[in-house]
Amino acid sequence: MGPSRTLTFFALFLPAFAMAAWWWFQALVGFGVLQTSIAVNSPRGVDIWCGKAYRNTDSSFDPGGFLEEPRTTSKTPLLDLRVYPRMDRYLENDVDGSFIVDAPLSYVYGTPFSNSTFLPGTNNVIPLTTLKIQIISSNTGDVLVPWTDVGVNTTAIEIHFPLHLLPATHVPYPISVICASADGLQTFQTTTLVRVLPARNDTGSVVRVDQRYGGLEVRSSRTLGLWKGVLPFSFYTSWDWISSTITNSSSPTNLTDFRSKGFNLIHPVPPGGTDPFNHTVFSRFLDICDELEIYVMYDMRHTYQNHSSLTAQIASLQSHPSLLLYYTADEPDGQTDPLNATSTAYGWLQEADPYHPVSLVLNCANFHFGEYTAGADIILEDTYPLATNNTYSVVYDTACNTTYGCCGCDNCHAYDAAYPAYVANPFLDVSNRIQTYGKYQEWLGLAALAEQGKGRKSIWGVPQAFYDQGSFWKRWPTGKEEAVMAALRLNHGAKGVVAWIYPTDGAVEEAMSGLARVVTGDLVKAFLLYTMPVDGVVEGVGAGLVDVKFWWGGEVGGKALVTLMYMGYSSTASGVELSLPGRRVGVVESVLYGSHGWSVEDGKLIKQGGLEALEVGIFLVEIRGGY
Repeated sequence: MGPSRTLTFFALFLPAFAMAAWWWFQALVGFGVLQTSIAVNSPRGVDIWCGKAYRNTDSSFDPGGFLEEPRTTSKTPLLDLRVYPRMDRYLENDVDGSFIVDAPLSYVYGTPFSNSTFLPGTNNVIPLTTLKIQIISSNTGDVLVPWTDVGVNTTAIEIHFPLHLLPATHVPYPISVICASADGLQTFQTTTLVRVLPARNDTGSVVRVDQRYGGLEVRSSRTLGLWKGVLPFSFYTSWDWISSTITNSSSPTNLTDFRSKGFNLIHPVPPGGTDPFNHTVFSRFLDICDELEIYVMYDMRHTYQNHSSLTAQIASLQSHPSLLLYYTADEPDGQTDPLNATSTAYGWLQEADPYHPVSLVLNCANFHFGEYTAGADIILEDTYPLATNNTYSVVYDTACNTTYGCCGCDNCHAYDAAYPAYVANPFLDVSNRIQTYGKYQEWLGLAALAEQGKGRKSIWGVPQAFYDQGSFWKRWPTGKEEAVMAALRLNHGAKGVVAWIYPTDGAVEEAMSGLARVVTGDLVKAFLLYTMPVDGVVEGVGAGLVDVKFWWGGEVGGKALVTLMYMGYSSTASGVELSLPGRRVGVVESVLYGSHGWSVEDGKLIKQGGLEALEVGIFLVEIRGGY
């Protein structure tokens, strides 16, 4: 958001001892024994945000920390082999696990690849389209996955393996992978890690990241020992509001009311200090969340660099089934926290509590992304482009650009005449930020993550749901704007939506509540958490104003979820047609959110009357054979 928010609130068969030594080093770092503080470079005495000077008494300078797309390094194809466990953590009582295999061709990352192989038993050369892969435990030599075929230039191939070959331990298992052509003349090797943890013997939760799709699964006493997918949809929440509703029995609103609106997560914002919450009230708060099945996103923004404080806080959380994940740094890139602060905290937290993932929120468009996100499993973005001037700071009386100024939405272009598309559609900053954070991970090299047992980090969205009078934003978002901002994030891969901040405006709350009741339900959640969206084809509406996805496949056979956002501020004069490439829509089975009026003609979704201004639609359709 900017300063105003801060102020207001390895070789194949890697020897096991080498891996153990590496994890011991990580533990030392995590406990602060080897900790050093790596600072951001900036001129002495200059206040900075996202590395930029923002006061009119200071001059512009290059903030650095800018991540650039890597240049092509090879003139011939490379095989970027990546293997990692689907779940970032397993429990000893899980029956099996699975690996995700990515084998894309690249000109930047990987090992030289030749698209030719000898046909077995002959001297005939044919294209190399299939590789053999074997996956082995480096510690024991046990074969987890025997030789299996994997297509060249494919991704997200899932291969199962028996977990009983990896007994529970708090130290991740080193895994060796070998991949070869059928003639054996081309081989490719990589490594990864698998975590298999002891089962909990208390009422506390275990939460894991599905590294194929990006969502979360939780297991606790409240889920009857079963893994349950969770799509968090809710708000950061004022601790003053939470505590007042708990201590005041006559409060007109409370956590029961909050849950009834469909919100399944709560993110209490700590007021500050090394002991951030009143122990008695916070204990009661956790008990209520356990009872109501409200998941808790535990915020450590003021204390994540203080390990003594974290020790005491974690102890009070461990037995609660409502604990979902930790949140360490709040806009560390904006505040320019030490570059290794988040990764140091992450190492410590995973040692102290290996049962929960860690998240943080970034505010900057492109400032030391790799360093800060090294300390998280989940990256949140808080892009707030609406109702503000993104080129001139009304707060600090300066211009805002890539090297100077703070306008609340870093490097955003909404309403900027130099970017006409953003004038017509100010929501583009939101979708572009999520897509860019995905690209940054690719630029940094996904193979490095895979070797750590990690897939692409999950991204969550933080829609603006506030009005800070006298700051960058001129007004509250409308209810329709809020719905677009939240749903748009889901369309672009966010696996959680946590708006800033509650309590909020009535229209904003109503819009978020309406969406929450739909997207957190079992039907919609099955699509959003366990299928990959396909871009819909749009006809009849101006370019770039309709964002539509078909969530199709997975376990929900024959059906598709359609999620549509129209980002124009005026209703369309003509009808619109939506189609799924290669498939035909049968019938509209139900409209789950938004306006009705949809029909099917010649395998396409049709709305003859056009789209309403800022229309959001979620509906279930039947999918039939291809064209």
